[in-house]
Amino acid sequence: MEISVLTYNIHKAIGNDRSYQPDRIVEVLRESGADILCLQEVDFQVPRSHNHDLARRLAEALEMEYELGLNVQLKKGAYGNATLSRFPILHTENLNITWGIKKPRGCLMSRIETDVGEIAILNFHLGLAGFERSWQMKMILESSFLEMVKKRPVIMLGDTNDRLAKLNPIVKEAGFRDSYSGNRMHSFPSYTPSPLIRIDKVYLNSKVELLEHRVLLNKRTRVASDHLPVLVTLKIKP
Repeated sequence: MEISVLTYNIHKAIGNDRSYQPDRIVEVLRESGADILCLQEVDFQVPRSHNHDLARRLAEALEMEYELGLNVQLKKGAYGNATLSRFPILHTENLNITWGIKKPRGCLMSRIETDVGEIAILNFHLGLAGFERSWQMKMILESSFLEMVKKRPVIMLGDTNDRLAKLNPIVKEAGFRDSYSGNRMHSFPSYTPSPLIRIDKVYLNSKVELLEHRVLLNKRTRVASDHLPVLVTLKIKP
């Protein structure tokens, strides 16, 4: 079975034109055709995003199931990661991967039932410091959730903030591989003629075969967020 999975830091649906336009994000997501959407920086009842439950708004527009993991509490509202799916979401838990006094971070971990069985989706937004990211990735890899699903197809993806691929040896040792290879387009920042930084990444275990890795660059994605969406097409192995 082939499925498509997307990771996208939507920047609260506030584009590079400083305009809050959730419908623009909906169009980006719809045009991607992805079966599963892993989004970061998703607002919940925050004034800057009109006090919307943004995850619900996006999911309802796309007719998908969703789960929201809130990590950063604001004076009013909060934001975090959201996972949307065309398939039934069986179970979700939000792993707190906050390091000390650093900004709160989380990994939203879901078990999803597809036509060929259950898969696991781990949707994260890692920290800005190298030591912080390494610690966070090890927390994810050593989590009880991953221990429970490790024999199933597992896809870990999100905004790593890891510009130099220093996390790759850590994930490789745990049996995961980076979906990126060769001279492909990078995803950040979206507004430059040719984005130079690759921080939005997808890691796959041995039960998942990569068919295609693409960065979605067009007139709409250049302005909708400061990140570009990364879309992978995958074959789920029995």
